[in-house]
Amino acid sequence: MVCCSAALSLLTLSFIQSTYLSCVALTVLASLQHTSPKYVASSSEEWTGAKLSLRDPNCCVVSITGLDHHLLVLQEHFCGPDAPSDLDLRARIRCGNDNTSTTYDCFKVYNSIIKPSQTKYNVSEFGEDFALEAANEHPCIVALASLAKGVASLADGPLEGICKDVHMRIVFASNYEAKDPMFHTDKCPLRGYVTLAGPGTEYMSRTSRPSEYVTLRTLGAKATAMEGLQMASILEFIVMKGDKYEAPLPTDMKPSIIRALVGSIWERDAACVHRSPPAENGSARRVILSLDLADGDDNQEWYEYNKRRGWRSGMTQRKSRLVV
Repeated sequence: MVCCSAALSLLTLSFIQSTYLSCVALTVLASLQHTSPKYVASSSEEWTGAKLSLRDPNCCVVSITGLDHHLLVLQEHFCGPDAPSDLDLRARIRCGNDNTSTTYDCFKVYNSIIKPSQTKYNVSEFGEDFALEAANEHPCIVALASLAKGVASLADGPLEGICKDVHMRIVFASNYEAKDPMFHTDKCPLRGYVTLAGPGTEYMSRTSRPSEYVTLRTLGAKATAMEGLQMASILEFIVMKGDKYEAPLPTDMKPSIIRALVGSIWERDAACVHRSPPAENGSARRVILSLDLADGDDNQEWYEYNKRRGWRSGMTQRKSRLVV
């Protein structure tokens, strides 16, 4: 009986110590996160600088500059009067050493947008009439390939050198009328995102404490005064960390036992909390492009043309496990 009592006492003490350490860890993390800045890459650094900055546990999102030409080209082709009114596609873009594959995949994406079809159900069906030389000179295809290659280059940690492809998603919505979409983090390593038309993504420019995440999830639009919450501008290309992001620490940063403990109990420790924005004035046209690392967790692809939707819950990655 004495042995049992002693064992129970030890278990109780262990539980108290564990709870105490967790509380301390979250308190310390709060002070670290509160001043976490959003990194803005300069045109000279672009993808390389962004990759290094994302390694900082206090950085959850980067804004890539130097992409103005490519983004303006995409806006010109995808937001003009001849662009589709309603289309939602997701396709794999191969981004290895074979540039021809990247160009071909982006050609199919471009073709599926410029020559949409209700009789096709996958972007891979739009590969007819491919001419490499012409595709390599087409500004829109070049822009898509450049963005795909850039995001693929951000693969880090266990994915570096292994994950070489991305999944590209482009959504055209003629009747975007989201009311109060839920804030969330992505169940993926990272996501590149740009709004070509309509209201931009709302996101936290710094890492979020657990209490802040709960507040954002619960209050939604009523939490807009929270420090660090902002809206991406049209043509601002941001890269947001997801829950599954892994990378080595910056060379000037030492491992933290407390942060490791926090990470074990709070998986959104370094992820970017964000959401699709509420529609302006009831409804609006919105066009977005996003790029996920093809890490194998979600390989689903789709192509849906001329299906008008309200997007009341926002443009979340439907049919997937990448949003929670």
